[in-house]
Amino acid sequence: MTGVPAPTLYHRWLGWHAPAMRRALTAFIAGLVVTVVLLPFVTWGLALGAGWDVAALTILLTIWPIIIRADSSLAPLLAAREDETDGAARVLVVGASVASLLGAGYALHLAGRDNGALRGLLIGVAVLTVVLSWTVINTVYTLRYADQNFRSEPGGIAFGTGDDQQHPSYRDFAYVAFTIGMCYQVSDTTLRNPRVRNTVLAHALLSYAFGVVIVAGSVNLISGLFR
Repeated sequence: MTGVPAPTLYHRWLGWHAPAMRRALTAFIAGLVVTVVLLPFVTWGLALGAGWDVAALTILLTIWPIIIRADSSLAPLLAAREDETDGAARVLVVGASVASLLGAGYALHLAGRDNGALRGLLIGVAVLTVVLSWTVINTVYTLRYADQNFRSEPGGIAFGTGDDQQHPSYRDFAYVAFTIGMCYQVSDTTLRNPRVRNTVLAHALLSYAFGVVIVAGSVNLISGLFR
């Protein structure tokens, strides 16, 4: 693929040429190692939270360089690449992100029972878990929208109107995903087919549950810890 980085060891394992499931499993292995290392020294809830945070950071650090580099000329080439593991990896990562919130809630519960230095650490891990999980979910949907636009449903998302329509980059799909993640709606883009609208609906509902129920509840719990 012209303009795409050469298939070096890094790019074959984690970068442009890596299957999505390989990136996901590498991230989860990194998180598992951190969890096992921390278990003798901290509570299992804190160890699991820290492990997920490392896994989430690994996912973001391997995907975002691709998103940033995939301009309008490279985006169709990247999205057109066949990857049979993409769907399973997406379900795995989103599921783990949602499940990690249970760990964040448990960490806050433990923090409410602790008066020492551990309280601040538990709160910090819980907040970081929520932020990273939210970012991971919207990043996964960034890739999903690009896939639908270029491969599954060509032209499913229109950027601009009439003669002003633009050729989108992956950053444009990040704009769509994070706008939905924050506002639960699209802004100045047009959705052209039902499958893309169904994806947006699922994303908006997940973001609403995440933002209103979980994040707002976490903020209230944290506020209560300092009363």
